[in-house]
Amino acid sequence: MFIEKFIQFCLTRRGIITALFLMLGIFGYYSFTQLEIDAYPDIADVTTMVVTQWPGHAAETVEEQITIPLERELNGTPGLMVMRSKSTFGLSLITLVFADGMDDYFARQLVRERLLEAELPEGAEPELEPLTSPTGEIFRYTLHSDTYSQRELRELQEWVVIPKLREIFGVAEVVSHGGETTQFQAEIDPEMLLKYGLSLDDVIEAVEDNNSNAGGGRVVRGDLAYVIRGIGLVRSLEDLGNVVVASVEGTPVYLRDLGELKLGAMERNGMLGRDDEDDLVQGIIVLLRHEDPSPVLEGVNKMVKELNRSILPDGVWIDVYYDRTELIETTTRAVSFTLMQGIALVVLILLLFMGSVKSALIVAIVIPFAMLVAFALMYLTNIPANLLSLGALSFGILVDAAIVIVEALQARREKNPNENFTEERVADSTLRVARPIFFSVLIIIAAHFPLFAFERIEAKFFIPMAYTVAYALGGALLFSLAVIPGLMLWAYSKPSKVFVNKPMEWLKRKYQSMMSFLLDFPRFAIIPALLAVLLTVFVFMRIGREFLPYIDEGSIWLQVKLPAGISLEKGTEMAAELRQVAREFPEVKTVVTQLGRNDDGTDPFTPSHIESMVVLHPYNTWRPRRSKLDLIDEMDLRFQQIPGMTIGFSQPMIDGVNDKVAGAHSELVVKVFGEDIAETRRIAEDILRTLEGVEGAVDLALDQEPPLPQMQIVVDRDAAARFGVNVTQISDLIEVGIGGRDVSEIFLGQRRYDVILRFPEEARNSPEKIGNLQLVTTDGAFIALSQVADIVNTVGESTISREMNQRHSTVKLNLRGRHFSHFITDAQRAIEENVEYDRENFIIEWGGLFENKERAEGRALIIVAMVLGIIFLLLYAEFGTVRHPLVILSSLPLAMLGGLLALQFRDMTVNVASIVGFIALSGLAVQNGVILISNLNRVKNKNMSRSLKESVLLGSTQRLRPVLITAMTTLFGVMPAAFAFGVGSDIQRPLTTVVMGGLFTATILTMIVLPVVYYLVERRVKNEK
Repeated sequence: MFIEKFIQFCLTRRGIITALFLMLGIFGYYSFTQLEIDAYPDIADVTTMVVTQWPGHAAETVEEQITIPLERELNGTPGLMVMRSKSTFGLSLITLVFADGMDDYFARQLVRERLLEAELPEGAEPELEPLTSPTGEIFRYTLHSDTYSQRELRELQEWVVIPKLREIFGVAEVVSHGGETTQFQAEIDPEMLLKYGLSLDDVIEAVEDNNSNAGGGRVVRGDLAYVIRGIGLVRSLEDLGNVVVASVEGTPVYLRDLGELKLGAMERNGMLGRDDEDDLVQGIIVLLRHEDPSPVLEGVNKMVKELNRSILPDGVWIDVYYDRTELIETTTRAVSFTLMQGIALVVLILLLFMGSVKSALIVAIVIPFAMLVAFALMYLTNIPANLLSLGALSFGILVDAAIVIVEALQARREKNPNENFTEERVADSTLRVARPIFFSVLIIIAAHFPLFAFERIEAKFFIPMAYTVAYALGGALLFSLAVIPGLMLWAYSKPSKVFVNKPMEWLKRKYQSMMSFLLDFPRFAIIPALLAVLLTVFVFMRIGREFLPYIDEGSIWLQVKLPAGISLEKGTEMAAELRQVAREFPEVKTVVTQLGRNDDGTDPFTPSHIESMVVLHPYNTWRPRRSKLDLIDEMDLRFQQIPGMTIGFSQPMIDGVNDKVAGAHSELVVKVFGEDIAETRRIAEDILRTLEGVEGAVDLALDQEPPLPQMQIVVDRDAAARFGVNVTQISDLIEVGIGGRDVSEIFLGQRRYDVILRFPEEARNSPEKIGNLQLVTTDGAFIALSQVADIVNTVGESTISREMNQRHSTVKLNLRGRHFSHFITDAQRAIEENVEYDRENFIIEWGGLFENKERAEGRALIIVAMVLGIIFLLLYAEFGTVRHPLVILSSLPLAMLGGLLALQFRDMTVNVASIVGFIALSGLAVQNGVILISNLNRVKNKNMSRSLKESVLLGSTQRLRPVLITAMTTLFGVMPAAFAFGVGSDIQRPLTTVVMGGLFTATILTMIVLPVVYYLVERRVKNEK
């Protein structure tokens, strides 16, 4: 009743209603300009990373004294799902993954509160990484100059470039890599300490006590008040050299007397190279989480231009090699082109079937208004518009309601060509189809509601799409019911020539003849349908499954393993060779290698690890039929010729997500849990060798590096007690004298430099020399370190990984050339048959995409059941019986068959994207069934004297054209997306392939099998009465 009143109201006030929709359209356009638009959604979990630097300490010590105490405090943090950690030389990293829905800032607050309770060694201060996302690295550049040194460029980066870039709202951090960090270095000669009878503690105390300013309040003299300042800060090497350490026989001993003072560089743990240059300074701009990248990137580009133009010295410039703007623009162009193709095909189908330009345009105008309504609602509800969700929207679905209304009015004109359209006549024809339209569109919208049950990565991909589809379909339905009848009244208020679609009339006659035969011999329809159901089950059992399709970012990211313990110099040579080989391929634009750790020391890498970004030329400049996967295969073969390298292929954003999700930079991981690191490594190596023989496994490597050489200084407590030396003295000698420690700071304007104290390299570069370093006993005598400690050459762990308080070793791998589910089955069987281990003390678990796939499949089963339940309830509400919903739902197996066959034919898999396609398909298949069955009921009940067969023949023939039009517009509307390639099309392709294939078979079922099933069911009901 409400629908009828609504249509009557809108039709009688069609001028006002049209004006209101125009105003809504204007607001929708404004909303579109304000929407946050990105190429890809932020798919990362809510994560917080705790970073604790403790320079100079081995991985085992870091684990024992930093990581484990922090883990104990962080256990039980509300909302915590997973806690992973890595302990390596001088660094502890703890990653905490929180449940969906947890607010980022609240999670960080909870972590901070827990960290306050931790008791850590002096000098170890845990910090939280900036609030960003693994997909947040939006801009990369290198700093160049023909005249400035790398140390000078690094100073410009640190004190000029980074502060200016951090002024931009939305920039969370600018991470620097490469170049030399300036330090004030005091290299103390051990012989001079011995000569003057001094210890390292004396030197440290002297530097700390002679580098400070003082505040003395105010002194009033007359009418003026003077601020009192004591100036004692060290400002130069000369000031540092004039620090008095002691007085010997009345003669001051200055710091300069004890060794060499110089401006030096911090010991480097990494190197940044690009193309032909081995040593550069790089900056990576990281986006504050949940910020719109487009305005941030606009601000960054403006600032870079300003820096190059007027702020940086002459001869220094910033060269950008990665800008997310390009990815957004490329994806926007690709998606926009696909959508425009879809609109054009929809309009063409409308013209072919309707034969009227006016009718076709009236239907087509629904598309922009539906999208404008969607934009307005997205803006009001703060839903971001990622291009993947917009690209997966079929415009053919949006016009279905309008098609049915216009077709009903067209049929009335064809039946009575000389009849004038009046409000009453238009309302009468519209009301006949309004209720089925309303419920069929409502069913499609409701079919997308269960998508909100998705979690984590899949939720972030598809929940925005669910909102977009619901909003757009709601807008299309509202516009179709409120405006389309009025537009048709204006367009056809006077009689006009009726277009006769002769092919359609021929098809109707053939269809009616075929249906007459099938109603007499229903087995010829039912048996093929049952066989199709069996075929559906067979195809579903054999088709490949995976988590998500490959999502192209337009670039390549390499994770490279070098031999363990390799020097920085040799690693730099191998990085240069890697760049040279990659640049042999004409598709490659530039190559950047990051060797070892970044400058802030927060990467758990050594010089035996390279991360490399391979920036590609636009795909439209490549050779014909050349794909990115072809390029990767050829690169892989070429890289295998470089000795000493194990290379894994990925992409920048997804690599960061994999690291957060699985704790490793790969698609798949196999984790071996156990406290005995040596045994977990042995098991992991066996798994690696086993998986090398499984088809599809590539880029296999252990995530943890092998043990590294260590020189252990083991304190002999008995000897130390005899000589009156305590462990702290020995530790200070090791930390300061051998490792070097910052003992103070020097401020020069806005710049700050560390003062590093250590022995010269020639005094500490062998076990013998280290053993000869002197300690001061309690009675002032000097003894060699070797007298109170044993110096042993051994090996120790490079990295110790933990998850939920358990140690583990990890095999990481990628998958290429084979379906995920088939590979997993073979891999698990191979490990079970070939890897021996103690099952009581060690556990093997799969992670990464496997973990995501298992979780998503479990959710998908629930979602599919919810979709079917919702559809059935809505159908029952519409028809008031059980039999009619069951008849309509019988169309779903054949629709599913079409989708599965389309995936199989195109060598695609069942994944989260295609499952979403099946969900959309179920709504579309049911929509046509509702329109058909509603009309069959109406025809049957309108003339009771007509036989059931005649009613079914007439009713199904009447609905042939609207069902075909809605099916064809939807099918052709998604076709461009189904066959699109390149950046931005990867999620669309499986989703729309399912819709295209399924709709083809579902339409056949709807118009052939459903009338037969309806006839059989109604005949039985009639006979029982």
